[in-house]
Order: sequence, then C-alpha cells, then structure tokens
Amino acid sequence: MSAATLAASVIAASPGTYNVPGALRQFLHMIEQQRWNLPFSDGLCTLKADLENRWQTASSDGHTSSTTLYEILQYAWEEWQRIE
Repeated sequence: MSAATLAASVIAASPGTYNVPGALRQFLHMIEQQRWNLPFSDGLCTLKADLENRWQTASSDGHTSSTTLYEILQYAWEEWQRIE
C-alpha cells in the first residue's frame, strides 16, 4: 500500500483537536500487527510513537490538511521499508 493510497482515504480532522485520520490509523494498525512478527519490533514501536507524535503536533498547530497527512504517511512508508 502506497502513501498516496493511504492519503486518499483521509478523514479530515478539526483544527485544534487530536483526531487521527483513517489513513494514518490504518498505518498505525498495520504497524501494531507486524511488530509482534518481526525481529524489528523496537524500530516499529519507535516508528508508531513518532507517527502519533507527528500527527498530534500537526493537529495542535492546525496543520491537518491532506498534504500534511500525505507527508507523514510518505515518511512512515519510507521508514517502514528502511526498518524491514
């Protein structure tokens, strides 16, 4: 699944609130499922925390556009591939 595919399923979050868009929630769930099966579980736990933090920061700053989501998901996908 590409970052563009995930970003296409965005659920807009209201500025000033911490709502995790569906696309990011799916990626986080995918990490949660895989981290128990891989020898790279520490890296995946770190990635998950980093992604949650990035979205929370963006959300608190009012940057919840699909562009911001896409950038976070693109980073997530690149890190996922690096970890594996």
